[in-house]
Amino acid sequence: MTLPAPARYFPVKDAPLRMEAGLLRHGSDLGNGAADRLFFQVDSELERYLAAKRTVPAHRHALLVRDAAERDIHAAVLAWMTDTLAREHPDRRALLAGGTGGFAQLASVVQEDLVVLRRLPDGRGSAIAVHVCAPSGWRPERIHGASFGTIHEPVPEFAKDPRAERSMVDAMVERGPYVRFVWTVAADANLDHHPEEGRREPWRSDCSGFLRVERQTTVPFPAHAASLFLIRTYLTPFADLTRAERVVLARAIERMPAQVAAYKGLAAIGTTVLEVLRRSGPC
Repeated sequence: MTLPAPARYFPVKDAPLRMEAGLLRHGSDLGNGAADRLFFQVDSELERYLAAKRTVPAHRHALLVRDAAERDIHAAVLAWMTDTLAREHPDRRALLAGGTGGFAQLASVVQEDLVVLRRLPDGRGSAIAVHVCAPSGWRPERIHGASFGTIHEPVPEFAKDPRAERSMVDAMVERGPYVRFVWTVAADANLDHHPEEGRREPWRSDCSGFLRVERQTTVPFPAHAASLFLIRTYLTPFADLTRAERVVLARAIERMPAQVAAYKGLAAIGTTVLEVLRRSGPC
């Protein structure tokens, strides 16, 4: 079976980048037809993504079952994921037959990464399932059991007010599903950008670059005070961007606030990135 090309997203704006929620209703038409309505997108990059997942050490993943409520959450989320995969991609669902049916097995047949968030009685969130193989410069093993606020503490402009954290967790648990996008740029097409264990190439002025976009989808489970967070990474070579898109991306990098540039690891290499972007030639 011939698989379609990956969906294409360009969430970059010709404005100073702000770290904001930017929630859209899941299924909104973003130019990719039926793919925009899918929770799990299967495309021609499938085998490369699954091969990359198989190289990730198990210690990065976690499944917390600290009480009966968390056991029920995992059962509900797994049932939803299995049913959704069966509806969207019956051939993928068949690969789960005879297995454990757990998060690790399900994650091994889809291109998305996943996190399950539980809303605790005090309103904070806690990451109780983590299976992230393509982090963009962060450490998934450090969020096991962590609160929503702790997870996002390094993010510039993230609201530090506990009331804001509870409001965000409530939105994920009670409303949606939503989709949002975050972006950065990278010197390579490696999916795993873990700071220590991943592979990340340095920027060179004689090399190509990539726009790295994450499609982040939230699925609410209000009856269980929980939410599923799906993360799918897309890599578009600078050379494949239109001239207009390259102009917008260059302006966005030039106008990026210092705190955001530092968070994305671009503070000291912005000039090199712009040189590569404007030339957009192959290595």
